Amino acid sequence: MSKNNGSKSLADNPITRLVRGSANQVWHVGRGAVSLAETEGGRLVGGLLNIGGRIDRGAKSRVYEARSSATEAWDRLEDAFVHRVARALNALQIPTARDIKELNGRVEALQRAVLSLERRAAQAQAPEASPRRRGPRPVTKAGARQAGVQKAGARQAGARKAGTQKIPTPPTSSAAKPKSKASGPAAKKAGS
Repeated sequence: MSKNNGSKSLADNPITRLVRGSANQVWHVGRGAVSLAETEGGRLVGGLLNIGGRIDRGAKSRVYEARSSATEAWDRLEDAFVHRVARALNALQIPTARDIKELNGRVEALQRAVLSLERRAAQAQAPEASPRRRGPRPVTKAGARQAGVQKAGARQAGARKAGTQKIPTPPTSSAAKPKSKASGPAAKKAGS
């Protein structure tokens, strides 16, 4: 509150007017700065985003280039190492995986060939060593001739036991001659 001692009012004081004018100017400058920041800030932020995006894309492309060149260098180093190791193993005459795979293929082919030959040999021997059937056989011309020869052989054996002379038998063809000992009822009677 002001004392009214006859002096001028505080509002009329030049210092007060000066302070009030300065405050008013600061207020207007602040409002102008806010208004300018609102309009220019959008453009400024957009510009900063553009600059940041360009920097980011540039950094990413540089990282990609560095990564690809590092990968290429690593691949060259790996190839050189593989070739040197392969040369050393070859000098020591140690087979490679490809050599072993090739040998395995050859061994498998040989095993298949051996099995095939064994099957063929077994099939070739099967008709020669076929198991004999039991029971009566069907009578064929050759079988009838063999039966006649067997009976004649049985008569001769019986005559020998009795001490009589040998009875001559008619000659037979080579196809009718039995290849092995006769078996069957006639041979059993001759043996007993």
